[in-house]
Amino acid sequence: MKFESSQEPAPYLNRQDQWRLLGMVAGLSFVVIAITWAARPQSWYWLIPPDNETTSANQDSGSAVNLYEDAPAFGSGEPSNPFAAPGTNVSREKRPAGNRYSQLPDEWLSAISDQYLGLRADEADTFYRVLAHVSRIDEELREKSARRDVLHVNLLQQPENYRGQLLALSGVARRITPVKASPNEYGIRQTYEIWMTTDDAPSDLWRVVTTSLDPRLPQGESIAAEIKLQGYFLKQYSYPAKSGNRIAPLLLAATALPDVQIPVAPSGTGLQPYIIAFAAIFGIGTILLVSAYHQGDREFRTHVSRKLPVEDATSRLVLQEMQGKEYNPTAILESAKDST
Repeated sequence: MKFESSQEPAPYLNRQDQWRLLGMVAGLSFVVIAITWAARPQSWYWLIPPDNETTSANQDSGSAVNLYEDAPAFGSGEPSNPFAAPGTNVSREKRPAGNRYSQLPDEWLSAISDQYLGLRADEADTFYRVLAHVSRIDEELREKSARRDVLHVNLLQQPENYRGQLLALSGVARRITPVKASPNEYGIRQTYEIWMTTDDAPSDLWRVVTTSLDPRLPQGESIAAEIKLQGYFLKQYSYPAKSGNRIAPLLLAATALPDVQIPVAPSGTGLQPYIIAFAAIFGIGTILLVSAYHQGDREFRTHVSRKLPVEDATSRLVLQEMQGKEYNPTAILESAKDST
């Protein structure tokens, strides 16, 4: 006995389903792109303005100014006659509240003196010891522990009050040069000498020595690069200049970073209405798309149920005759065929 089936294969590849699959792929692609865009911090600057961040200092930071003559080499022990006075005994200011990284131990600084030009041989051990110490401190901890209320003039007038304290500086680097370290027991092989100015003393120099340098910073004898750093104040560093001997505070730091402010559009610049409108359009489009998919599914189910009914009149007649009786299925099927 042969039965013919009128059931057709499901139309998975008809045009309507192809458009539906294409829409799903497009929607998924949009979701992936939206997630990637939302994961970028700068994508939300319109809502929450960021802090000024570090960027490349290769941008023009102003014309370089040669404010100094060559500083003396390490180990020079010549007295600085015009500046012998700063080595007076002044009681140290009460240490600011902070952690143990805010101030060096007093015993480390016992050999340091402001009476001599440059760095004396008996100060070299403290010099490299402090460099090694500051290089081991985590950058975030250095930023948290450093003082930001100390000016250039404070270190010239009362160096003993601030010696060994961790200070935060930001200003313009006028010269950055690599200097090979002298033999020492702390593993320091390479240092970088930075001469810089700050806003509180634009005509006076700071001398900073670091163990590393951000690769984005330029190096040279005459530059102008915005930098920031945290370093321990060690001593007053006397150096010869055309106008005579001058004094620069000497700080020892782990590294120097570029400090260029990024112009960022503040919140409330008119972008919010466009963002809200875009979100509304996207939401409405999503609702309409889901509704269209749902309606299409209902129409497809209705079409299939009409084309392939669960039972017909003949089937119902056979089922009624079979109720409560035992029949040979073959005979029942033959009778059904004869009745049709």
